[in-house]
Amino acid sequence: MSTVIKRRRAGWWVAGLTVVFALLGLAVLFRPLAPTGAPARSAPAPRVSIASPDPLVREQATFFDPTPLFLPTEWNTNQVPLPAAVQRQPGQVFHDFIAKPTYDKPELTLPIASEEVLLRGPTDLLKGPSHDPFLGFDREDLSLTPLPVRQGLVEVREAGSGEMVQGFPRRIDGEIVLPAGSADWQPAEFLVSVTVSGILGRPVETASSDLEDVDVFFRDYLAKTLRLGERLPPGNYRVVVGP
Repeated sequence: MSTVIKRRRAGWWVAGLTVVFALLGLAVLFRPLAPTGAPARSAPAPRVSIASPDPLVREQATFFDPTPLFLPTEWNTNQVPLPAAVQRQPGQVFHDFIAKPTYDKPELTLPIASEEVLLRGPTDLLKGPSHDPFLGFDREDLSLTPLPVRQGLVEVREAGSGEMVQGFPRRIDGEIVLPAGSADWQPAEFLVSVTVSGILGRPVETASSDLEDVDVFFRDYLAKTLRLGERLPPGNYRVVVGP
C-alpha cells in the first residue's frame, strides 16, 4: 500500500515540475525585446519666455500685431508728448507780419490801364502797335523746292546681314509705265535668289503693295527689265520697291 502511494506522489511531483518548467519557458519566449537603436528622446515641453529687448524683434512684433487699429493702442491713445528739443515754440513756424498802423499814400492806387479809344473797323487794329511781343518770332518764309517726280525706288539688301548692295537704291525715272488705276500703291517686298547662271526662278513676294497688278508688274520688272540676275553676285537678297 505504501509503495502505491509513493508512486502517486512521485507522479504528482513530476507533473508539477513539468508545468513549472513549461511556464518558465513561455515567460522566457514571450519576453519584450530590448531596443537595438539609440533610445528615443522625448520632445521638449513648450515654454514661454520673454524675448530679448532687440529693436528689430520689437518692430516685427509691432508690425504683426493682430490688434485692430480702431481699438485703443499705444499708437493712437495716451501718446507720450514730444521732447522739448523737438517741439517748436511759438514764433518759430510762422513769423508775424510787421504792423502798419498808417499808410503813406492817401488813396488806394490800382494798376488800371489808361483810357483807350475804341476801334472803328478791323483795319484800325493793324494801324496800332502790336501787343504780342512774340509776334513774328522765329518765323520766316522759305522758298521750298518741290521734290523731283519719280516712278519708284528699288532697294536691294543682303538677306543675311541687311547691308545695302552697292549701286542701290536705284531710282525708277520714267522708264516704266504702271498699270492703269495704280496711282496709290504701298511698298512691295520680294525675295530674290541669284546663282552663278543668273536669277533662280522668279522673285518671291513677301510683302504686297495691296494691288495685284502692281505686284505682278514689279515681279517681272526685277527679273526681265532690271535684270537683277546679271547685276548681283550669287546670294539671297531682299528687294524693296516703293513709290
